Amino acid sequence: MYEQLSSLREEAQAEWLTTTLVSMDSTNGGMGEIEIPNYIHKLIRSFPYFQKHPEHVWLQTIPNDERRNVFAFLPGTAHAKDTIIYHAHYDTVGIEDYGSLSAQAFDPKALLAYFSEETNNTEIREDAASGEWLFGRGATDMKSGIAVHLVNLLRYAEDERPYGNILLLISADEESEHAGMTAAVTELRHLQTEKGLRYIAAINDDYIAPEYEGDNTRYMYTGACGKILPCFYIAGKESHVGDTLTGLNPTSLASQLNLELHNNIRITEHLDDEFILPPTCLYQRDNKQTYDVQTATSAYMYFNFCLYERNVDEATVELLHIARTSAEMVRVAYEGRYLDYMKRMGREPKTLDWSIEVITFHDFKKYLRAMNAPVTDVMEQTSQTFAHLDVRERFFKIAEALQALDPARKPRVVLFFAPPFLPHNHLEEGNQHHARVLEALSDTLDASAKASGENYRIRRFFPFISDSSYLAIHESDDELAALIDNFPRWDEDYGIPVDEIRKLNIPALNMGVYGKDAHQWSERLYKPFSFQVLPGLIRDVTARLFDNSFESQG
Repeated sequence: MYEQLSSLREEAQAEWLTTTLVSMDSTNGGMGEIEIPNYIHKLIRSFPYFQKHPEHVWLQTIPNDERRNVFAFLPGTAHAKDTIIYHAHYDTVGIEDYGSLSAQAFDPKALLAYFSEETNNTEIREDAASGEWLFGRGATDMKSGIAVHLVNLLRYAEDERPYGNILLLISADEESEHAGMTAAVTELRHLQTEKGLRYIAAINDDYIAPEYEGDNTRYMYTGACGKILPCFYIAGKESHVGDTLTGLNPTSLASQLNLELHNNIRITEHLDDEFILPPTCLYQRDNKQTYDVQTATSAYMYFNFCLYERNVDEATVELLHIARTSAEMVRVAYEGRYLDYMKRMGREPKTLDWSIEVITFHDFKKYLRAMNAPVTDVMEQTSQTFAHLDVRERFFKIAEALQALDPARKPRVVLFFAPPFLPHNHLEEGNQHHARVLEALSDTLDASAKASGENYRIRRFFPFISDSSYLAIHESDDELAALIDNFPRWDEDYGIPVDEIRKLNIPALNMGVYGKDAHQWSERLYKPFSFQVLPGLIRDVTARLFDNSFESQG
């Protein structure tokens, strides 16, 4: 492997590595995700430095999992503790979007030929014909990012060792629940204490992309957005289809809540010059399994909800307000339609109540415990009974089981949180070390813009989900209480090492490869920037970070 790489120029090394890694199916949850870390580990072990120091490259098995993370440690020339982490992930999303081209999804050469001739999309066809783009699942997200880090690791090991240490981390499961990175936190803390490492920054090279047609800006980020998954268990009042006006169909409230939350830019954070994502409904269904003429008793839904400056407590207040507003809109609509119906039928209306309680999971448990209901036992038993289900489905079953404990069985919405949870990680004003990190990045980009003609812009939050989130937590325990208190079986069915992450507190940069259409069948990587400019860009900011760090200590 080393022989194949060492004979190539840097950009050819990056392209060869990217093409080789793309050819390996590492779809999230598939067998390839188990096999590819072995290949990366073997590849690094073939480098002469790591042949002499095999103890500096190793695999970490993820607890209760078959997948593994790859680590490689390269000491710097200054024999100091200052360390920069280079990290990337090796899993990809599936290939269902390729349709009839699924057999070629991991073959950049075949896809290039196809898109050069067959596609009706002019932009894609022109990109393919230019020869400057590399196609394939994972080409952009993010086999190319791994390749760039490996190219730099090899260069450092052979030619220009930096002052400080480089720690490479290639992780699993970024596209799902981040099991690789949350496991890596333990290893990072172990190295921090065992070797006395001081992590001055982490550099992820997850993909960057144009924001609009004709946008050639290379966006660099000094942090990552956070994410919560707010879930709504909605209990209605079932009825026969012959008497629906006196019941309360939970699908009505689910639909209203979806309309109020999904893509609602009015409730997104407003940050200048930041790419902010609105809430997105990822799941909505009722609990009926078969056909009959009874309305559903409950409905389930959850949303992708990103956090930038806002914390979980503030988001919870906003979510409760929207749920209560939606519940009131449904109550008014049901009452109005009932009265209208009775008037048309010439009947006297009854006094009915369509009110819907909106409550947090934490307060719902308190309400049930006040009646001496066996809340903890029911939660544990339900979790065990439905252990075979997706954890989010399991949590809905827990909410449903708790609803059954209430003698009143009144219509209600229970707000809780489910996996994954990602903290927001960003540079803080007034923090001198964070200011030096920003200075190093700014100076690097200024120099590159003059030398290469590239147009750069620094932003605070990488706009997509990122493993970088798990390198720092800014919230206090009190601020995280809104999450943990409303999270069914935190630390039992799911959890992240909050205390360990807080002790790491690593500033996170994202200096990404450049591509288009990630997670689409036209996913493609722009080679000139990604292979010719980016490796040197990362080395330059690395050198400046080490210089700034040593100067501050001096």
